[in-house]
Amino acid sequence: MASPSQPNPTHTNDRSKKSAAQAPGETRTQAVKRKHEDLEQSHDALLELIDLAASRRDAPDILSRVKHGDDIHDILAQLKEGENLYEAHQGGRSRVRRMLLSCLIQSTASVQEIIEMAPFLVEERLRADLLETREWRFLTNRLVSARMLSHLMLSVNENGAQTSVNDLAASQSNAWSQVDSHLDIPASSVPALPWTRLTRDDNLMSHLVSIFLTTHNTYGRYVEEDLFVASMQSGSSMTEYCSPFLVHAICAMACQNSEHPAAFVHTDEFISRGEQFHDEALRLWLLEEGRASLTNLQALIILSIESGFRGKDKMTITLLAVALQMNNDLPFPPAMEGKVAADRVRARSHVSWATHYFDVRAEWSGAPFLASQIMFRPNALMRERCVLTRMNSEVNHLLFAKQESMSSRDFEKATSDLKRRLLGWYHMLPDDLTFRSDLPAPVYELHGTYLCAIILLCSHTETLLPSKKASESQDRPSPTSRTASATPEAAPAPESLLYALQAARMCQHYRETYGFKITSPFVFQTAALVCLILLNRLDFSLTYSSALREGNPIPFYDARSAFEESYRCLLGIGTRVMIARGVARMVYQTVKMTGRIMPEAATKVREIVAEATWGASDVHRISSSYPNYSLQESVNPAAEATMEALLKQWEAMQV
Repeated sequence: MASPSQPNPTHTNDRSKKSAAQAPGETRTQAVKRKHEDLEQSHDALLELIDLAASRRDAPDILSRVKHGDDIHDILAQLKEGENLYEAHQGGRSRVRRMLLSCLIQSTASVQEIIEMAPFLVEERLRADLLETREWRFLTNRLVSARMLSHLMLSVNENGAQTSVNDLAASQSNAWSQVDSHLDIPASSVPALPWTRLTRDDNLMSHLVSIFLTTHNTYGRYVEEDLFVASMQSGSSMTEYCSPFLVHAICAMACQNSEHPAAFVHTDEFISRGEQFHDEALRLWLLEEGRASLTNLQALIILSIESGFRGKDKMTITLLAVALQMNNDLPFPPAMEGKVAADRVRARSHVSWATHYFDVRAEWSGAPFLASQIMFRPNALMRERCVLTRMNSEVNHLLFAKQESMSSRDFEKATSDLKRRLLGWYHMLPDDLTFRSDLPAPVYELHGTYLCAIILLCSHTETLLPSKKASESQDRPSPTSRTASATPEAAPAPESLLYALQAARMCQHYRETYGFKITSPFVFQTAALVCLILLNRLDFSLTYSSALREGNPIPFYDARSAFEESYRCLLGIGTRVMIARGVARMVYQTVKMTGRIMPEAATKVREIVAEATWGASDVHRISSSYPNYSLQESVNPAAEATMEALLKQWEAMQV
């Protein structure tokens, strides 16, 4: 009988005998060679087992198994299997943490609520299978609050028990199920075939088209909803209001606001959503060979905006230039009687941003994100958007094309007149479009567009006008005498700062009302512009300005709070779209490179959600000439001062 302290000789001898025995047809030399190879493998396995056991708490148990004669290869295989399971478990927790961080920053949570929730998102406290639970599914494609996330963390614990959260959550459970069932029904039912080869799922196609019509088309009015839906439902390739190119452009855009599993190209990677539809849309556009048509014009405009969301605003500029030329080339339908002719005129007029103004009321639904139904006038919104678009175009033309050839006096007069018109338009908006926190999400786009236009107009004027006046004064002979003021007046607060504080408040209202499951171009642009404008004046505090009227977003009263709110919003949008992710990174690195100090709360939030808002490969996804408005060069930025160039430069420097 073998001693307990010695390896089992029977087991060892059996293995040796098996190795030594000659196999049928095997020579003695071949048998010795095979035995040598077996011993070498056993030696390697033993060394691997020693290395593995050295870092484990259960090393004594492993040694005990060896002493009792267990096969080394069997022990090693079992340990490796257990290690893989452990790594998979830990990897599951890491994935859960990333998704919870994304959900938190996309929610309606404030800066302070995010900071308070961070300790509960430590990996060791999370269940690896949380994303497969019923509680998590409640949060998919839904408006999420910090309170709902807190309930989730309490209701699903590491031990695997799924208890009721508390009395409130338990009472809400059935209601949530009913709301979910209602909200998940697409507003428009459309077929996948024959419009796409990427899916046969009619429910997916209906889901994406409904999201597009709810979140994007309400403000953009790219397509006439009734005409497009009816044409898509017909399944006829001969229809004039639907085409595969248009459908794929719509789906690519809609995926930016969807959490449907099929929207993701890479699981859990929000910025990959819709890439398959985007690529297919570009392929279909090449097949069109530049042909001018209503659906091609609509698709180009949608795809240009969608490309910008992907951090590819260079493609945006290219596609938009083609769309503008097509808009000029595409004739308007002749004036004829009858509904079909009227429909053609309506669709053609709206896509070129003209006004076709019938005063009707409609209901905006927040489904599937929230059970919100708000009455508004879509044609009134369209009319005001057209007026604002025209003035916005004038702002861009004045600042980026015309100002270099103007004298300081003419430039000052032109900017003053344009600002007066913008303010006059804004203060005369109809009551149902005047700012309030419960506006339909797409109407926030109107206010964001206005605020971006007036902030840019004021900030660029504040930069350009002094340099123009200084240049002109150098060309004139200096006066023989000058009377200096004994008590120079303090310079008034730059108007760009005043409007930036107002814009930050608008971002706060949007965040509190809708979170960032719904991402809008000019809500992003507003948050980005505020961050970059305020970087130079984080010490600024507001006292009073007659330029800001009550009833509009009441401004923040200090720049630090406004920056914290806007940067928090920018990070939230950045988890979902690449352009916002790039700008948030640019803001952070600008702070580091210029020696500024970011407000403490903003720094904490950035650190908490860092892994969900920037990845090492993200810099290679960006093809953007987005300017850094915190720099003087942003008025006419050189190629090396744009977002893409700066991010790549900083990454190379390992900033």
